Amino acid sequence: MKYSLSVILIVLLVGCKQNNEVITTISPPSGEFSAGVKPIFDQHCGTSDCHGGGPRGFAGGLDLTSYEGIMRGSRYGTVVVPGNVFMSHLIQTINWTDTTLSPLSSVTMPASRDPLVQKDIETIVRWVRNGARNDRGEIPFPEPRPAGKVFFSSQSVDLVGIIDVHTGLIMRYVGVGNALPFTQPPQAPHNVQIDDQGKYYYVTMITTGRLKKYDASTNELLGEVSAGVNPAHAVLTADGSKAYVTNFNNSVGQVYKISTSTMTVDRVIVVPGLLMLGTHGARLSHDGKYLYVGANSSDNVSIFDTSNDSLVAQVRVVNDGRLVSSDYRPYQIAVRSDDRFIYVTLNGNSPAIGGQGFVSVLERTGNSFALIDTITVGRLPLQCEVTPDQRFLYVCNQGSGSVTVIDAQTNTYSRTIENVGTQPHGIDINHDSRTVYVTLENRIQSGEPPHHPLVGSTMPGFLAVIDVGTQQVVKRIEVGGFAAGVSVYPGKGN
Repeated sequence: MKYSLSVILIVLLVGCKQNNEVITTISPPSGEFSAGVKPIFDQHCGTSDCHGGGPRGFAGGLDLTSYEGIMRGSRYGTVVVPGNVFMSHLIQTINWTDTTLSPLSSVTMPASRDPLVQKDIETIVRWVRNGARNDRGEIPFPEPRPAGKVFFSSQSVDLVGIIDVHTGLIMRYVGVGNALPFTQPPQAPHNVQIDDQGKYYYVTMITTGRLKKYDASTNELLGEVSAGVNPAHAVLTADGSKAYVTNFNNSVGQVYKISTSTMTVDRVIVVPGLLMLGTHGARLSHDGKYLYVGANSSDNVSIFDTSNDSLVAQVRVVNDGRLVSSDYRPYQIAVRSDDRFIYVTLNGNSPAIGGQGFVSVLERTGNSFALIDTITVGRLPLQCEVTPDQRFLYVCNQGSGSVTVIDAQTNTYSRTIENVGTQPHGIDINHDSRTVYVTLENRIQSGEPPHHPLVGSTMPGFLAVIDVGTQQVVKRIEVGGFAAGVSVYPGKGN
């Protein structure tokens, strides 16, 4: 990659001005934080009974006495997202009136005092928008991130967020659709997928029918392509050269194959008739030979030979004697790393199955495939994933607020992790099989509110972190609304 005038463009959401803000490595004058921002906090917020660290400690766990303290966040999580004014909680608390700048928090700063004057607000906003740099002009969370990153999509606010694994803090938000605050409906980033190499990530825009490609280090938009009707998931070949994109619409039975180097359509894989309608979940076998596609409106899994993308088998997800139905609704697929077992979540909610959720287990023997079992899980299971060490399959139960754990060696129920959060949706697992990340849609009225209720914002989403050793939720991170897709690096991009 060539750099012009040594400027690296980092694409970030700008808040109210435009969807993406370009931050360059050309720094503001050195000492901007200490000279301009810190004195405001010292005067108005840094008293010993507030965020100055008095006998009762820092209010909310937020230390406003130093740059390092601010960037550590509060007990509720991230306070400043570099480059993103709209989604930074710090701005939401000092901004008392302007919903075009950010949502308004129910808890305001300075506490029990007059609001900051406009000049001081503009100084802090400018500092955040310019990357929340330290006095040396450095932007927080420089690349690479040795411990890894977690990418997630926030479907209701047109954002992809990136979490630093080491700190658990949101290091960036990337605007991938319409600008906040919205003046038109969101384009709805449904899923995000990073390649095995950690170089690029891809975002499916389920409303506008686009697949977008971003640089995983700079978050620069590199290209986009029309990917059919309601593109849901993109699965990537091991070398990252191809993406298979499902179309979650019950009027079509198709998958788009995209050449990622040029972001052009290589072919449209179509199955006529009723046997592959409403494709949503898809996975490639780890040896790269087969593509598995779940038909949400046909209760089948279609299997394709990737050497020529020909259909080689279709397997019913239940043995009920019918050829076609739409009661069980295959949603997502996971494949054990030895390629022997293929797992399919069934999120049907029809009276025919009593609203119960299931996971179907398919077995691959050579080039043959058969349904061998169906395991009962929670209500409305959505995404699922197998630990890389093949020990466990984790299943997100959207309707139960839980995650089911299945022993992937015996294909038997192990346990249910209760109270994961409201509407578990997406899932991915760290490469060392120790940590599971689960997105929580949190879209219902009875869902979990933000830590300080907001005016001018949707309900937040959350990201739950599960420790595999204890099988317990160890953290919930507040993120943008309708958290849906999630992808961890390092890890498998398929």
